[in-house]
Amino acid sequence: MKKIVLLTGGGDLPIEVIRKLVKKKISFFCLIFEKNPVSKMILKKNHKLINFGKIISELLKLKNLGFNHVALVGNLKRPSISDLKPDFNSAKIIPKFVKVLLEGGDNNLLNFCINYLNNIGFHVLDLRKIIPENFLSSGNITKINLSKKIIDDIKKGKTILDCISKFDIGQSLVIQSGNIIGIEAAQGTDKLIKDSYNYLNKNEKSILIKLAKVKQNLKADLPTIGVKTLKNCNKFGISGIAYSANKTLFINKQEILKYCKQNNIFLYGV
Repeated sequence: MKKIVLLTGGGDLPIEVIRKLVKKKISFFCLIFEKNPVSKMILKKNHKLINFGKIISELLKLKNLGFNHVALVGNLKRPSISDLKPDFNSAKIIPKFVKVLLEGGDNNLLNFCINYLNNIGFHVLDLRKIIPENFLSSGNITKINLSKKIIDDIKKGKTILDCISKFDIGQSLVIQSGNIIGIEAAQGTDKLIKDSYNYLNKNEKSILIKLAKVKQNLKADLPTIGVKTLKNCNKFGISGIAYSANKTLFINKQEILKYCKQNNIFLYGV
């Protein structure tokens, strides 16, 4: 039976993963990082609050207890260099870590972390293997009829996101009738939606396109959509969402599908 270390961040994802592991009777231990708030429910489980600079030592302790698998779950804030405070084990990799940190880009940082975890004997789990029911397939998932104009917008938006993905900027954009209304950067998806509202033609359908980056490591930082994103789309004039089929994590998927049906919002997997 697997014993899994959960590198645990904020949001609802860790709760869904923990519920699934409990149901499957799989042992797990949560490592929670300072300055990263988590749900109170997680604090009732086996956990330890640590500084980023102590992570290697804690992982090695858990490895000696039979924990050979790791999953990255939830929102983790990028640590500042002053937050690291490395101990002896972490000090060995700090120069390389700081170099990647200063280069910027989430994908580079996550790839570095995953490769290092593999090197010290951990298998990093793909969340699609743990909670496969939280992913949706390709095509029109909802029953809303999509015009050729909408399909063309989705194709154009995908082409643009694929082209800029090498810069590791963001995963989302808003498009309307062939016009790019906004592209996600540091502000995040929900802020992108809000900021786009003033630039929309209220008589035309607009689309949020949120896709995995080209060559993105899918064991971390998967495109994620929750009910909050759907509510923001509904509030700020977005008619639907195009997502990466089988690569986008839907938090509280059944609630999302129900909300889409009730509010005439489409979901389209590409």
